[in-house]
Amino acid sequence: MVPPRKTEIIAWTTKHENPLAQIYSPKPFQKAWLKAIDDPYIEKIVLCKSARVGYAIFMNTAMAWLITNDPGNIMIVQNTEGDAEKFAVREAGKVFAHCLPVMERMQGKNTTKEKSFYGGELCIVWATSASSFRMLTIKYLFMDEVSGWLDNVEKEGDPVELAVTRTETESKRKIVLGSTPKEAGTCKISREFRLTDQRYFYVPCPHCGHKHRLKLANFRYDPEELSTAHFVCEGCGEGIYEHHKRNIVQAGEWRATREFTCCNTHQEPSQWDESGTALCCKCGKPGDTNERGKVEAGFHIWSAYNDNLNTSLPSLANEYEKAKQEPQKMQTFMNTKVGVEYSDTSSSHKLKNFELIYTRREHYAPLDYLPEETLCLLGSVDTQTYRFEYHFWAIGPKGEIWAVDYGCVQGDPEDDLTQKSLIDVLSRPFLLKDGRQISCYAVVMDCNGHAWKAMLEFCAQYEGWIYAIRGEANVQTKFKPELTLTYKVHQEARCGYRSLNVHQLKNRAAERLNLAKPGKNYIHFPVNDTFDLNYFQMLTAEELVGSGKNVTWKKKKGQRRNEPWDLLVYVLWLYDFLRVVIKEVSNTSPLGLIDSRANDSNQYDEPDYFDGYEVSDYEDY
Repeated sequence: MVPPRKTEIIAWTTKHENPLAQIYSPKPFQKAWLKAIDDPYIEKIVLCKSARVGYAIFMNTAMAWLITNDPGNIMIVQNTEGDAEKFAVREAGKVFAHCLPVMERMQGKNTTKEKSFYGGELCIVWATSASSFRMLTIKYLFMDEVSGWLDNVEKEGDPVELAVTRTETESKRKIVLGSTPKEAGTCKISREFRLTDQRYFYVPCPHCGHKHRLKLANFRYDPEELSTAHFVCEGCGEGIYEHHKRNIVQAGEWRATREFTCCNTHQEPSQWDESGTALCCKCGKPGDTNERGKVEAGFHIWSAYNDNLNTSLPSLANEYEKAKQEPQKMQTFMNTKVGVEYSDTSSSHKLKNFELIYTRREHYAPLDYLPEETLCLLGSVDTQTYRFEYHFWAIGPKGEIWAVDYGCVQGDPEDDLTQKSLIDVLSRPFLLKDGRQISCYAVVMDCNGHAWKAMLEFCAQYEGWIYAIRGEANVQTKFKPELTLTYKVHQEARCGYRSLNVHQLKNRAAERLNLAKPGKNYIHFPVNDTFDLNYFQMLTAEELVGSGKNVTWKKKKGQRRNEPWDLLVYVLWLYDFLRVVIKEVSNTSPLGLIDSRANDSNQYDEPDYFDGYEVSDYEDY
């Protein structure tokens, strides 16, 4: 067989266009993808995309051109075995069955997922099997829907890295990744795109000629008249409507946007080649290159550029409006239409860096005397295997809280002496500015985990002062607004306990810690050795990850302890539970005064249950 004479990829695609083979002439924004396959400088191609922009057709076309023009071993990786089977039959199989130039070069092996041709072989594998990436040398690697891939396949590592490893001996390799993004923070294709030169498709304004990206931020429409949907030009402010789209996309161009250093000069991209590679302003060669002198090209494309009937601007406006009205649909819209990672996690629930909260400490000395705003003192206790962790909090008007003290009582929680030591700590007096003394009005104690029954038996002795709780955060309950999910009585321990909605309570804790100014719901911390950097690391030990029904609070990587965070969560529940009592008192007659305890008939009486969440308390967030 005579080696093939290389034909330019766009010309070859146009000549051999064949719908039966799933090969089509490229759309304007697809041409650069194909040219990147034939570009000797470009080693890696990342397509961060919305749905239905032609990635499968791009893979088919690139595969057919490589087989007939620059053959070598090709691997296509799908997410699951079922995905690989479907792609082999519905996409790649049609190329081998209907593209004549490819058919002419076939020889030897010809199964559904493995094909042989002059100069190489094709294998279609799946990312959920580590064995897919063994005993193979690959020149051309195509990976599909990588955002859905596992982080670790069969305890052998990241499947993306396992696949890339098969190309290491090829000096002229091509590595292609494509996917619709998923959840912000964990999205693989977004992570890969950020490591590239970050190319976007720029189109000229039909009014002033200014070239810019079509951004969702510049998308406008009247919800009552969706036909008004348009983009606003960043240059002249005029509207760009659906009837303009065909011409401006035809005249569009890709531009790499990441800054780079070349010829000892740091540069913002200002000139590009026809596929969007940024060129150095001094040497005129590709400037944003890796350690091997190769370009890692990233392309972002979304539905606004497409000419499908269902991606017209009024159609996009319709779907966007629906997503605004039903937040659960916004994830789908942002991922599949806009082609960006997304999480519906509120920014107010993303905890600030622990060092920022540490620098917010104030000069007050709660162990000398409590803040003058104090209405009562509350305590929270966490049960650990060999200790009790405790925290005192001074509660002021409008939910303002001052951290007072944090520490632990060492010993076996089931031991009588350890329990007595805890009671002694919780009962100790604190001084008010006017000289009067106050003690802890109520305590919340997490009994879940270690010695559950024994801890309930301990709490039963002080029921009405110590409130036994356990946390729940399952998908069926965490989105409920109620902070108390259930109240039950343990028949053997004869102690009532409450199951708390810790997901919502943690959201509240994050909201409070993120507040920048003292006042309603703000949490103060004193400057002293107890509240050091280590304390604030534990206080911010968890983060909110995922999106939709999968959103959850998890410990940050490498973070082992989170007791101050848990203790804050518990006391927020206790404050909410006692709020109807606390709001009736003033700082001149705080709850828990030691000199009036004998006459305080409510000291150990439970208040009427109230779990209402008054939105007005949080409306300023």
